[in-house]
Amino acid sequence: MTKKNDEENNEQKPTNTNIIIDTPFGEVNIDMKMVDNAKNAVYESKRKDVWVSLFDRKMHAFLGDKPKRDSKYWSGKLGPLMKMHIDTFVEAYEIVDEFYINDSGLLTPCVYDVIELGNNSRKTYFVLGTRCYQSTNNDDRFCVNYKVDSDGDHRIEVYTRSDTENIGFCRDTELNQFIVGLEDHFYDCGVLNGAFFDLKYNFIPRDKKIDELIAWDKEVKDILWKEVIRFQEIMPQLKEMGKSNSRGIILAGPPGTGKTMIAKWLASNCDITCILISAEMISAKHDVKSCFELARKLSPTLLIVEDIDTTGALDRNVASHPLLGEFLQAMDGIVPNNGVITIATTNHSNKIDPALADRAGRFDRIIEVGLPKRAQRFQILKQLLDKMPTSKSVTDCVIEKVASSCDGLTGAWLSEVATSSLINSLVENRTRISKDDLIASAKEVMDRRGLAYRISSYEPISTKPEGVYVQ
Repeated sequence: MTKKNDEENNEQKPTNTNIIIDTPFGEVNIDMKMVDNAKNAVYESKRKDVWVSLFDRKMHAFLGDKPKRDSKYWSGKLGPLMKMHIDTFVEAYEIVDEFYINDSGLLTPCVYDVIELGNNSRKTYFVLGTRCYQSTNNDDRFCVNYKVDSDGDHRIEVYTRSDTENIGFCRDTELNQFIVGLEDHFYDCGVLNGAFFDLKYNFIPRDKKIDELIAWDKEVKDILWKEVIRFQEIMPQLKEMGKSNSRGIILAGPPGTGKTMIAKWLASNCDITCILISAEMISAKHDVKSCFELARKLSPTLLIVEDIDTTGALDRNVASHPLLGEFLQAMDGIVPNNGVITIATTNHSNKIDPALADRAGRFDRIIEVGLPKRAQRFQILKQLLDKMPTSKSVTDCVIEKVASSCDGLTGAWLSEVATSSLINSLVENRTRISKDDLIASAKEVMDRRGLAYRISSYEPISTKPEGVYVQ
């Protein structure tokens, strides 16, 4: 029993952690447990905690650990339009938090801006910051981080919970494909659908008064009304019948005959999406392809290509004709241009490549917009002078005689006749245009007619009237 008790007593004794060290100064008693505790304390004090940014802490608090992330940017004015459309796209969700953390990691006020939408309308959109959205029906939630890249492109980052499989408004796509649903919704019912704008997303007002500014050749007007205005109305019927509902028309004629104005008149009388493209907007490879892709997304669409000859797209003689192939592919390639009417204007009908003109399904019709005839010249001058201060001596009879003397001038040069007559009167300290001012200006402009195109250079090779040539 004694031996057993001794063993129990030994087990209950605490472990001795003290050691004695002999030193020149005598014995030193050191508690090794205390040394170990001190070492641990030093280690803990030196260990750095993992740094988590304020933005990540907010994401984790709202979405939990390891949220999913998707990102997309858009160049130019398309970015602000996409950001603006998010409010419409997520209207079934409410914003439960909104903040902006700057590059220094500090909370600052969110940034907003205003975008012009045409017809004198403007709308505010969210530029920089983060919005947290919560469904009004269930526990679905996500965050959108609105950013602007260093090159000016607008970007969004979408954060969602890692355990969420889909969001109701994403059209059965994966959750991290939120942006796919946004873009689909934008092109289906966003501000571009049914609008008139150029390739830089500048909105253009539809002005039906433009009809009054055009000195129409009746046959040209009737053909365009049938080939464009009426055609876009029967597009759905053609589609139902399995027939092609795309169309291509070239307006050809000398500069200043009003081809661009006619194209804008067509846009003003169409109830469909209209896109205006000028040569300077087509500079990089695949720009033409992108134009037609946009037109198809927003179809039915009227696509107006202004001064197509200046891009080298119509003339095979232009070095390497880099854009001709793109136009051929875009207008008659693998992807059909269902619901797209293409109107192209050119100053040089003789340079139209047969690969474009002599092939139905690309450009189906060429209409020559010729120099204005006498009656048209009178109409143009009359409209111009009605907006200027004239004396009683400027009668319709005088305007008729001036119009007859201006044979071979385009509408642009007739505008110069009217403007020069106003300048002449003001230089001589008179506030109204006189008969002599008008006649003198007409003579001066006709003396410079070498700068204008002559009728003989653009005479139609047919028995059609002077102002129209139809293929």
